[in-house]
Amino acid sequence: MPVDQINLTASARATLTTQQSLAASTAKHSQNLSTGKKVSRVTDDAVAFAAAKALTERSSDLGGVKDSVGQGISTLNAAQAGADGVNALVNQLKGLANAALATDNATERASLATQYNQTLSQVDSLAADAGYGGVNLLSSASSALNVSFGRNAGDSLTVSPQDLSSSSLGLAAVAADGSDFSATTLAALDNATQTINATQASLGANVSALTIRAEAAQSQANIATEGAAKLTEANLNEEAASLLATQTRSQLARVGQSVSQQQQSALLTLFQ
Repeated sequence: MPVDQINLTASARATLTTQQSLAASTAKHSQNLSTGKKVSRVTDDAVAFAAAKALTERSSDLGGVKDSVGQGISTLNAAQAGADGVNALVNQLKGLANAALATDNATERASLATQYNQTLSQVDSLAADAGYGGVNLLSSASSALNVSFGRNAGDSLTVSPQDLSSSSLGLAAVAADGSDFSATTLAALDNATQTINATQASLGANVSALTIRAEAAQSQANIATEGAAKLTEANLNEEAASLLATQTRSQLARVGQSVSQQQQSALLTLFQ
């Protein structure tokens, strides 16, 4: 044995090992308290870390689905508002047509014809302005609305545009003098109302379907987030109690080491 080599006693080695273990435990509990997580790295718990990562990614994907569905709902709402407006205008046209049919005054009929044609032009303007995000479900020239609910093929909703322009509704301008107001005019307006009502019902049903999917996506995202949290988040009360206990044990270990050193010093005095 080299003369300058210093050997530790068995008790000193045990005390040193204990202090090293307690120091590592103290650092771990302190980190968990500061980050709020018991698993923040793959080295902490590879299985829990991988599972939590997968759940977090799932939650993020569902959040994207919810956003996409939300945009689809906005597109449908814009079309629904446009259809409501067109319906109101058609009702005005009915009132003007009935008023024209109820009078024999040429001047009044001409005035009502002017109002009728002006209102009819607003039908086209309103239908043309019902778009959102480049999609107008009240114009046949627009592309269809396609809302995807996930990565699986076919898991989506497609809504085709339904033209509510005056010509598609079967409505035409009347003569300037109002001479061609007739029962046929009223019949055309009634048919237009039926078409608009059908469009409104279809849009409303699609809004309901998308709303349900958006709520479901949000619920699933919340469940995935909660699942990830259960795997990684630390119980702060338990961590604080464990840290306090570890610190207490560390202090006791230092006291024990001090007593051991005093005993060794006392033995050395015997050889002086």
